[in-house]
Amino acid sequence: MPSSFSEEMTGPVDESYLLLTCEGCKGFFKRTVQNNKHYTCTESQNCKIDKTQRKRCPYCRFQKCLTVGMRLEAVRADRMRGGRNKFGPMYKRDRALKQQKKALIRANGFKLETVPQIVSPVQNDYGLSSTIHSIHAMAKTLPPNPAALTPADYERGPYGTPSLAMTVPGHAPLAGYHYPSFPNRTIKSEYPDHYSAAHEAVPAYVYPETYPSSSPPDIPEVILKLLQLEPDEAQVKARILACLQQEQGKGRHEKLSTFGLMCKMADQTLFSIVEWARSCIFFKELEVGDQMKLLQNCWSELLVFDHVYRQLQHGKEHSVLLVTGQEVDLSAVAAQAGSILHSLVLRAQELVLHLHSLQVDRQEFVCLKFLILFSLDVKYLENHTLAKDAQEKANAALLEYTVCHYPHCTDKFRQLLLRLAEVRALSMQAEEYLYHKHLSGEVPCNNLLIEMLHAKRT
Repeated sequence: MPSSFSEEMTGPVDESYLLLTCEGCKGFFKRTVQNNKHYTCTESQNCKIDKTQRKRCPYCRFQKCLTVGMRLEAVRADRMRGGRNKFGPMYKRDRALKQQKKALIRANGFKLETVPQIVSPVQNDYGLSSTIHSIHAMAKTLPPNPAALTPADYERGPYGTPSLAMTVPGHAPLAGYHYPSFPNRTIKSEYPDHYSAAHEAVPAYVYPETYPSSSPPDIPEVILKLLQLEPDEAQVKARILACLQQEQGKGRHEKLSTFGLMCKMADQTLFSIVEWARSCIFFKELEVGDQMKLLQNCWSELLVFDHVYRQLQHGKEHSVLLVTGQEVDLSAVAAQAGSILHSLVLRAQELVLHLHSLQVDRQEFVCLKFLILFSLDVKYLENHTLAKDAQEKANAALLEYTVCHYPHCTDKFRQLLLRLAEVRALSMQAEEYLYHKHLSGEVPCNNLLIEMLHAKRT
């Protein structure tokens, strides 16, 4: 069994899936992913899974594997031993384009900049590669005032934030995040008593968006730069609303369902994530191939973390705030969203309470988001040194900030990093839920969201 049941294990274990696993669960998890199996639970999707009855329900067993942190990316699709190649179809296309250009250069003696585009972009191409390449061109053509934008302006590159409420599975240390040396840095998966979530209503926070030119000297420069890169929330709201209005203006047979509209919000958010990442320090210095690998690895984590932080600012335990500014009561979610999605929403709210107990502020939020982007578990990076340097600088900045601003919370830095483990596990279950919805035809196709969903399964 996975490491959460390690006290019951008698057989050998290894760390092939980024945590301790027994051979039985490792094989079960690998077969499920490689054969694309989909299970159903005959009970209430809450079966007890332990060493003695782990074969009772394959659905709940697989969910338990995801909950404790087993990674889908660790399974190779080619059924060979070893780690999974996560290039993805869009990266392969980008790599083929580069090879074609190099062949032309060798044949004709051209410089790389003078070679025309070999593969013409397809109309309505939602690929990650084309999105990255078009960011700067879009920035030059966008009107300066969000109110002046027309619906057509939003389709290819709006800002956005996820409205899908995601979930919080169990905790597991992150293999992909680099923990710098500092005293007592042993990572535990349990919450300390003084960080346990309270169940009273969470008061709303108001954090400064920007700093004056005479910024406090105790704000690390890395964090100040990241704050400057944050998108304006009002602009995010205006652009996504216009996009949804365009969808609702279509013919009756083309209109999306409520869940489809929620997926549309998440899809539009991916363009915002690419735009934010493309302007990030360190990230913009990477080759396109490395940028794609990082984004394909963490896109769902960034969506989840953005959603959770919005609820932290919203400050109401019994409702969810969408990026469009609409407030949805949890009782309405329970009545309309179905039991699975409702449980995900409630568990997301639990993470909000945990973050509230840690008093997470905006400076810490932008730093943690940057650490998610530069996860070191991404393999085959051409410039791994730069990615490692970026994460080390962000870690150092976060440690310096927490020590300076929260001296009474001596354990805060470590606790913040543990929250990243929860976000990762949360995003994995959200991906699984979304993927099953996609297989049942409930998620609109031909968009960046679907490409990202398939990127880890090819």
